[in-house]
Amino acid sequence: MKSERSVGIDCLRAISIIWVLLYHFVPLQVFNRGTFGVLLFFIISGYCIAFSVETSQSAWHFFAKRLGRLLPALIVCGFLTTLFKYLAPELVEPGRGLKWIHYAYTLVALPTLNVLQVNYNLPDGAYWSLQIEFQFYVFCFLMMALGLKKRLLALLCAMTVFRTLTTSTDYYTSNDFFPFFISGMSVAALVRGRTKEAIAGIFVAFSVDLYHLTFHVKQPSVPIEMYRSLLLWLGTAAVYLAARYDHVLPRPFRALAFIGVISYPLYLIHQDVGIMILHWAQVGRDSATDWLIRAIILPAFLAGIAWLVYALVERPTIKPLTAFLAGPRAWLRQWQPVKIRPPADDRSDDVARQDFLVR
Repeated sequence: MKSERSVGIDCLRAISIIWVLLYHFVPLQVFNRGTFGVLLFFIISGYCIAFSVETSQSAWHFFAKRLGRLLPALIVCGFLTTLFKYLAPELVEPGRGLKWIHYAYTLVALPTLNVLQVNYNLPDGAYWSLQIEFQFYVFCFLMMALGLKKRLLALLCAMTVFRTLTTSTDYYTSNDFFPFFISGMSVAALVRGRTKEAIAGIFVAFSVDLYHLTFHVKQPSVPIEMYRSLLLWLGTAAVYLAARYDHVLPRPFRALAFIGVISYPLYLIHQDVGIMILHWAQVGRDSATDWLIRAIILPAFLAGIAWLVYALVERPTIKPLTAFLAGPRAWLRQWQPVKIRPPADDRSDDVARQDFLVR
């Protein structure tokens, strides 16, 4: 039986998170577009979600799988980040302070798209991408709830084109990132043999992105530029190659896949905590030791924390939590003790005595 994980896709996840880590910790010009690592994550997410939708029994089952996948590491990493900020507020960057109530509300606000419209601070600066991810998940959930599961990619394309054409270029929205999800879903369709659907989806994704580039759409999170379009094109090709030919990857690349496995908790814990550690250790930018800490030692230390979160929390809880969210009653029934009745000809004396008295 084929593993649920793709080594090739995990290698791309590893490249994405390493890209982001170097962007935040190594102040070199070559890494100044580290947020492109997040865009590659979005393409990968679109690819994986397409298969998640196909294997989901219902809209709620799909969303329960998303919650079960994201919440365990989010709860723990968000807690650790909040704790570090509470214990050492002097190390927190200006404007990145956090209250415990904000951490608690984050766990509600992200899955519900902040339906209560409450102002709050995210535990970590990197969490902005989770807001985009959950908007994508909620769209998939709603389309599935309406019975439009088989038309999901076409509807996502139509919605993205409509919002793009009806939104001012000076008003940035999450729609600006949806071409990356579309590309990932299109690659999944191509792998599944739905060539026409895949080509149409990739055409829409590339066209919307070129529209953003041509009309200078404002996007402060990841500025619209030619390099971003290049990332979309190359990232789409990379996801296809990783999905199609992961079985022929050399062994060194397979070792890289481990970083991809722990990439989610590593992404959640790295930014604010990492910067706090640099401030605490008073790491500068001048000596070779400073660069060694920034590029190797600190990422390795954070990867160790991420591995612990993965091994102790994420891996053992994803499936049970998903099962509970998908069907609480069925999940609870499996833990109820089973009552075994004795055979009719082997009843206890008490039961026999009660039968005699009834007669």
